[in-house]
Amino acid sequence: MNEQEQLMDNLLNVDLEIIDVVRELHQTNWDSMSLKHQVGDLLKIRDEMVQKLMSQKGDDHSCDCGHEHTHE
Repeated sequence: MNEQEQLMDNLLNVDLEIIDVVRELHQTNWDSMSLKHQVGDLLKIRDEMVQKLMSQKGDDHSCDCGHEHTHE
C-alpha cells in the first residue's frame, strides 16, 4: 500500500470514528462537552489529512471520476 492509499485508509477510519462519536453524542442529547471536543479534534485531524492528501496530488484535481474538483 503506497502512502496515498494509506492516507485514504486513515481518512476513512477517522470518518468512521467521527460518525461513532456523533452517534454517541446524539444519544447523550448533545450534552457532553468532552464528546463535542472529541468531534472537534477529530475534524481537525481529518482536515490535516485531507490537506496532506491534496498536497501530494499537486495540481492534479482529478479523482478519476471524470469531473474537475477544486479545493481551497
